[in-house]
This record gives sequence, C-alpha cells and structure tokens, in this order.
Amino acid sequence: MTTTIAPARHFFVVNPICFRRRQDMDDVIGGIHHFFAAAGSQAKHVEYAVHVSRFPRDAIGAIRRYANSLPEGAPLRVYAVGGGGTLFDCLNGVVGLPNAELGSLPYGKENNFYRGFNCPDVTIFRALDVQTSAASVPMDTLHCGSNHSLSYCLIGLESVANARAKMMYEQSMWMRHLLPSLRRLLQVGYGLAAMCSRNDVSKQDYQMWVDDEEWSGRYVSINIANSPWFAGGHRAVPEADPADGLLDVLMSSVKKKMQMPYAMWQYMRGSHNLHPEFFSHKRAKRVFVTSGNPLVLDLDGEVFYDKHITVAVKPAAVRVIAPVVAEVPSHE
Repeated sequence: MTTTIAPARHFFVVNPICFRRRQDMDDVIGGIHHFFAAAGSQAKHVEYAVHVSRFPRDAIGAIRRYANSLPEGAPLRVYAVGGGGTLFDCLNGVVGLPNAELGSLPYGKENNFYRGFNCPDVTIFRALDVQTSAASVPMDTLHCGSNHSLSYCLIGLESVANARAKMMYEQSMWMRHLLPSLRRLLQVGYGLAAMCSRNDVSKQDYQMWVDDEEWSGRYVSINIANSPWFAGGHRAVPEADPADGLLDVLMSSVKKKMQMPYAMWQYMRGSHNLHPEFFSHKRAKRVFVTSGNPLVLDLDGEVFYDKHITVAVKPAAVRVIAPVVAEVPSHE
C-alpha cells in the first residue's frame, strides 16, 4: 500500500527521558528512518530530520534553527515524540512560525493531550503513516508570560503538589518509570503535606480579575483551562474547548479541611457544576492573578514561579495534526 505523505519538511523531536531503555528510543528513531526510506522510493523527495532533546527547552532552539534553514514559505511539520514536556517545548518552538504544524506522538507517562481527540487507541497517534498524512486543525493556546500551553495553567495546591512530585522524579531515575497511577499518589501525598504545612497554600489569598470582573479571594486552587483533559485521563473542566476562543476558569474554595477530599474528588470527576459551594466557573479571554505569596504555576506539567501573571487565550495560534478528525472541534 502506498503511503501518502504531506508535502512538507518533517522534523521529529525525541525526548530520551520518556523511554525506559535506550533500545526503546533507538527502535522508535530507527522506525522513523525506515519509514522515510520506504516512502522515498514512492515519492520524488521527502526531507526529514530527527533531533534528540538534551535538556528542557532544547527543542525550541532546534526547531527555530531548522525552520530558518528552509526555503521561505516551505511548509514544516514538527512532531513531539515523548510526553507533555516534549509537546510543550515543541509548541513553543512552532508558535509564530509561518506554515508550521504540530503533531504529537505520545510516549510519555500521562499523555493528556491526545485524549482530547476522544480516541482511546494511542497507537493511532504513534503511527507514522497516519501522522505524516493527516490534516491539521487550528487550536487556541494559553499565553502566559513568554510561554504558550495547549491545555491548562494551574495555580495553588495542585500546582505545588505537582511541582514537588516533578522534582522528585527528576532527581531519581527509577522514579521516572513508575506507573502514572503511582505518580498520581505521590502528587496527592505532596498535596496533603502542603495542606498541613505552616504556609497553607490551600488558603492563599489572590487578587484576581477574570476579564474586567474582579474575583479576588482565598482559593485552594485555580485551573485556567483551554482543554478538559489533564492528569492522565481526568476531565476537571469538561466544558473547556481548545477551539472556541475562550478560557474556562475554575476556582476552588473549601472552608473546612475535612471537606477537601470530597471537593477534590468532585473536581477530578469534572462535577464542579453540581457543587457551587466549592467551585466558581467563569469563561473569559484574559485572566490576571497576583498574590502576596509567590505563585507556583503548572503549565501543561511544566513548573514556573512568579508574583503576578496574565493568562490570555490566543485563538487559532497553532495548527495541530489531527489523526482523528471527526471529534476535534474547529474554528468557523
């Protein structure tokens, strides 16, 4: 069967941390070379390159250098071969480049992004013949500081727990290969520890404006969502749509600590609309947040620190390769 490959340069960013063994990564890279070698006999010429990421944000510069080496106007497809961090880096390398598209080959621990296509079969997204031939759709991004993200910006208890769990993973090689469910338990443990600490982040005061409406108050966590999916299969904000030009802002507030487990369970289930005593939900194009204490930010699993932030939606900021088109919303 003949493979139809999109007429573009194809640039693969591979993250070695996402593979249990070096041989596993080598097999994936070897598969890329074999695929294009076979395709080359059927097409006049297919240009591609593989970049193995060496450190966080390395992919951004690599993508820009490769794009600058291409003829003006040449279409480019960039594929993130890894997890959420790899996709985050590739997104920030692609945004702003003309004629560029972004694809995701999920090899990470949680792989939140591809779930938004309502496709349970991850192998479809790892299939090179599908990825290189599928059409792309426009998607919004969250813009925060100098970074773009596709799914969410978390602030508060959850982001603190995620930051501590991420630090633990980065410091321990064997921890990187734990099942996602065990990693989730670690995050829950850090969340409980943060709740019981002297500086209780679950009761942090925020000055906050959602568009022009003030929503200052004391919150457990704030989820500024562009997509419903996060945390390896949970949908905290089912209403979030990455192609509607709006952000969904979910603010969690719990007065008594004994209510926290129940409230967080409802949060993970996406049942916030049934519990107005715990949650406030707004839709907006821009959110400003500041606090007397430092803000710990989680942008699609990547951790940042700041004193005040502005998060804005950037409509149709990136074109995303969609192996499963039917379930993906698109801009009119």
